[in-house]
Amino acid sequence: MPIPGKNISATAVIVVVLVSNLRSTPSVAQNASRALFGCLVILIGATFVAASIMYAVERHAQPDKFGTIPDAMWWAIVTLGTIGYGDVVPVTLLGRLVATATIFTGLIMVALPVGIVATAFAEEIHRRDFIVTWGMVARVPLFAELNAANIAEIMRLLRAQRVAAGEVIARRGDPAHSMYFISAGEVDIQLEKAVRLGAGHFFGEIAALRKARRSATITAVTSASLLVLEARDLHALMEREPGVAAHIRSVVRARLGHENVGPKGDLLSEEIQGAKDGAAV
Repeated sequence: MPIPGKNISATAVIVVVLVSNLRSTPSVAQNASRALFGCLVILIGATFVAASIMYAVERHAQPDKFGTIPDAMWWAIVTLGTIGYGDVVPVTLLGRLVATATIFTGLIMVALPVGIVATAFAEEIHRRDFIVTWGMVARVPLFAELNAANIAEIMRLLRAQRVAAGEVIARRGDPAHSMYFISAGEVDIQLEKAVRLGAGHFFGEIAALRKARRSATITAVTSASLLVLEARDLHALMEREPGVAAHIRSVVRARLGHENVGPKGDLLSEEIQGAKDGAAV
């Protein structure tokens, strides 16, 4: 038996996805316009070629249907469009061979624009996600002064993680070995007061640099999408890029003595800034 609440939630998610995709349609259309125009030109050319060949092959066998090239073009359009009404069909062996080649060409011509549009949508979504992720990484104090190439390197280290509502992401006192960015959804951080963080926030940055234990229990309030930066990956980058390592270490030395969370924990004040903005619950 369907559960109304779950059905409503699923419908809401579908509506949000559709609206988001529709907002991207003008940009996608603009980016794919040249490729789609090329497909149209190829399709028109293929129609003329197929009609001309079929006219030459079938005009004597079926003068009423293939007596002129414009007559043959109706068959070519229907065949290349994969509609296949069946009102005009070749009867000669050579005509059937031409029809076979035209059918396969039509399948390719139909699939090509679909692939172009799908690729354009994928690129637009990737571009949008890239900008959002860049903004999240760049606002972390540890990485704020890094150049574009260094931030791009850090972004490549991120691993996506999906958590369900109510799932515990980390427990207070557990060894901390990664930091998290919230790309969608909300989480609760259980400190003296519960602090709720949403999309664009981050937590656990000190865990990515030194051996620490979780300062709080973090639980997903809603279904959430996270980006995880493992400590071992960040340290590997710092070994490859001495400049990045020097900057990060200097920031840590300057900040650890001025934070409102214990020095043995993994959370810093910027990570719970939502509480100062009225996000505490």
